[in-house]
Amino acid sequence: MRWLSPCFAMSTFVPLSSRLRLCQRRAECDLLPARWLSVRDSNCAPEDVKKSRLHHHLEELGVRADELEEAYIKSITTSEGYSNHFGKPAIKAYKSFFKQKAGEDIDVAANRFARQIDFLAKRHRSKEAEYVRHLDTAETRVSFPLVLVLDNLRSAANVGSIFRSADACGCSEVLTTGITPHPNGNGAEKLSKSSLGAERVVPSRHFSTTLHAVEWLRRGRPNFRLIGMETTEHSKTYTNVSYPGRPGPRIAQENDGGEVPTKNSPGVALFLGNEVSGVDTEIFPLLDEMIEI
Repeated sequence: MRWLSPCFAMSTFVPLSSRLRLCQRRAECDLLPARWLSVRDSNCAPEDVKKSRLHHHLEELGVRADELEEAYIKSITTSEGYSNHFGKPAIKAYKSFFKQKAGEDIDVAANRFARQIDFLAKRHRSKEAEYVRHLDTAETRVSFPLVLVLDNLRSAANVGSIFRSADACGCSEVLTTGITPHPNGNGAEKLSKSSLGAERVVPSRHFSTTLHAVEWLRRGRPNFRLIGMETTEHSKTYTNVSYPGRPGPRIAQENDGGEVPTKNSPGVALFLGNEVSGVDTEIFPLLDEMIEI
């Protein structure tokens, strides 16, 4: 019963029932054979056993576990910073494995963390590789006379996804209105998580109301066709509508340094509405056409 003494020698007051549970837990851990520790939960597993299981799964994935451990130690004991081979996120994940909450099967946790570390390290090396281009730059990106107008969207995740689609499709600009999250404004941080940098490539500007965006398009893009995407009695199937405009001369955008069609070139502005209420009905009469999928 030597394990009882530390349980009842606590300096602070702990209810008797809690002390007894702690003593019982310590007794169970002391009595477990060492070979069982790899499959018991992390309450009983000592750090060397946890490390052994994690390193085993890392080696299975082709990750040099000893080098990762050395990189982790250097990151906390020297001023060299984080290893450029593994990267900060992977090393932080390695560290957090040993601080995880008790109760999870240690082998399952080690396998899960190993896969996460492997992914984070690969992602880091991919970002660091100079020959891998994840995003087109403003200089190399080819855009078309297509503008997206986001009419009071509420989800930053949806807006971020639209920016990614706009980048892939070569949209020349994204206009946000009202409560729509936008770069350098409301919801910018959440937006950037789903756009993955596309908001820095696709030019954008924000208007307080959708009406102001319509007025700006009529004035600044007089030959653009304004088309609302909404299901109405008068909407046409989107495949039965012609969309004017083709890649042509460009001019620099005033604020973002991107490229947009010249003022008088033909093009299309597509209006996308709120997730629940859709495109604002008050601007329907101001649009040239309505389409639906």
